[in-house]
Amino acid sequence: MTNEFEKLLEQYLTTKEEEGLQKGQIVKGTVVAEDDQNYYVDIGYKIEAILPKEEVESLGKKLNIGDEVEAVLVRITPRLQNPKISLKALKIKKAIEEIKEAQGKEKPFNAVVEKTVERNGKLLGYIIDINGIKAFIPAVETTRRLKEGETVRVFITNVKQQGKQLRITASQKKCEEWEITQLLKQYREKIKAGDIVDGRVVKINPEKGITVNVRRAYTGEGIVEIPSGIRGFITLDELSWGKNKNPFDYAEVGERIKAKVIDWSKGGNFLLLSLKRLKPNPWENIEEKYKVGEKYPARIVSMIDKGVFVELEEGVEAYVPKTELAWHIIPDHPKELFEKGQRVEVVITHLDKNNKRIRASIKKAQPKPWEKYYDEHPAGTVVKGKVLAIEKGRALVELAPGVLGFVKRNDLSWLPLKDKKIEDFLKPNEEREFMVLGLSRDQIRLGIKQLQPNPYEEIKEKYADKESVTLPVIGVIKGGYILEFPNGVEAFMPKREATRKLKPGEEVEVKILSVDPEKQKVVVSMREKEMVEERKTFEQFMAAQQKTESTAGFTLADILKAKLGKK
Repeated sequence: MTNEFEKLLEQYLTTKEEEGLQKGQIVKGTVVAEDDQNYYVDIGYKIEAILPKEEVESLGKKLNIGDEVEAVLVRITPRLQNPKISLKALKIKKAIEEIKEAQGKEKPFNAVVEKTVERNGKLLGYIIDINGIKAFIPAVETTRRLKEGETVRVFITNVKQQGKQLRITASQKKCEEWEITQLLKQYREKIKAGDIVDGRVVKINPEKGITVNVRRAYTGEGIVEIPSGIRGFITLDELSWGKNKNPFDYAEVGERIKAKVIDWSKGGNFLLLSLKRLKPNPWENIEEKYKVGEKYPARIVSMIDKGVFVELEEGVEAYVPKTELAWHIIPDHPKELFEKGQRVEVVITHLDKNNKRIRASIKKAQPKPWEKYYDEHPAGTVVKGKVLAIEKGRALVELAPGVLGFVKRNDLSWLPLKDKKIEDFLKPNEEREFMVLGLSRDQIRLGIKQLQPNPYEEIKEKYADKESVTLPVIGVIKGGYILEFPNGVEAFMPKREATRKLKPGEEVEVKILSVDPEKQKVVVSMREKEMVEERKTFEQFMAAQQKTESTAGFTLADILKAKLGKK
């Protein structure tokens, strides 16, 4: 690579030295005259040196009489009338001296990319111009592909003189790294943990996090602009207080985002940033926001075999076991009932702030199905149901999803069951009608006998005005006798109410003492029946005697009254 300074020297200088002046020497002088083509400069020589105006103007300058100039003596010979000096050569000489002085040092130069150097399609590097001096940047000493005409900053890595050629090697990569280091030193003093920064997302790695080119910082001392940008990184753990660690759910490449500074990296080369710390930790005041036993909106974020996780807010999740998903079913897997992302309501059942654990129930946030069912089907309503099973002296009946009813033995028939079992009235999987009798805790009390008229009411109405009824004795028990009405209703006659010893099969005339339809109880009496007849006979006799007066002045009524203690 040929140096410009050397070219000029080769063009203008001779090896002649006169009166202490020699070619290549830097001289100083004063402009004493000018014409259309040259300035004339007194350099202490016997005649003035000439400085071409064209050269001065090409450098963007203009000289006046009396101006002092510094230039390089490029030609001096006795054959010429005037020596010749050059400002351009001086500039080149100083540039070369500056470049040589900067070799291996951390001194940056501005350079313009003039040409891309390739061989067999492979990029070797770039020829650059540094203040008129040509230099070369190997491809390995760049951080990216450069464009012709682009201005870059470089370090001088090597200067070697090979004959008349000066070979200069530069590095854009080392200069950029050094400048970044200098900037980072400056920014480390200004940007502290807790400051807010914004920048553009340049890369997203699903296994590591988000890389940001930070361009601005909001500090306690004001806004810090970062023209070239510095690198910031958000790890997966710093995306959110929640469990979602997919960085693509929080940003896109090219998007401008804000983040909070956690600290500088260990080497101080980039910022450690956080998205989640832009918001307060939701667990700090968790007990003020959520109360056990109260209902809150939530969103299903994940499902496992044993239950679901719901998000109450970002960073706060609760676990709902399978048994708390629904009143009417315990599914094999929650996906049978719900979808990921579905909005639900939950009741908090347990909250542990220290271990950051919350348990909740979806079903408890819903109306209890049996209470809702009973509101819609109050006592006295006839409903349909399916017999599920017969156990523990009762039949279990499914009335609706999550709604169970039961039938007790004494609600099967108005008449005595004797040796009959529940299975004689109801069969598993049988569908039939029932009457709602009431609500018992979490089940509906049902009956089937209530679908038919109460035969005890029939007895009460039919025999209300009758003084007696003839009934067969069907059983003898310890406390009395069992008699039976034609409709199958049994009556009880205590032993004290029998006027004689009875045997099964014989019929007796009795008086009904009481009928209780609710308790399904009828009490009868032979003794009361006979006493009623005696009173009736006596009353008839007394009525007849009152019509006849006694010759002795006494009547039978008087005698009877006297015996009864009446006056």
